[in-house]
Amino acid sequence: MPRGHYVLVKRFTAKEERRRLVAYHLPHKALDATHIGFENHWNVFHIGKHGMDEDIAKGLATFLNSTILDEHFRVFSGHTQVNATDLRNMRYPSREQLRKLGQRAKDQPNDQASIDRLVEELGGANMYGICRKP
Repeated sequence: MPRGHYVLVKRFTAKEERRRLVAYHLPHKALDATHIGFENHWNVFHIGKHGMDEDIAKGLATFLNSTILDEHFRVFSGHTQVNATDLRNMRYPSREQLRKLGQRAKDQPNDQASIDRLVEELGGANMYGICRKP
């Protein structure tokens, strides 16, 4: 794919890992190449086989790394593999919501508490149609 902003999600996690969803924002400046090849150990978020807006990519990675989404994902996926169909079937915030989340995430530490706080401030579970565990 051409160089751009992508979001990568690990396809396999160990049972011992704290999280099932592990996402990374790959900025277009990360690699000095015109095209990027991704191995099949990654689920790659793209728009029409091209990268996406930086703020949307950062917002999507932040959303995917939130505790509330990880808990939701575990409800319907009991295995350690994160496949593309599972990711396609999830509900996501709008592009504008992801853009806002990405803009706010740029100036914040990339730790779990900050990620969860940002997602909660922008509507949390209710915004995304996710039900919290009782």
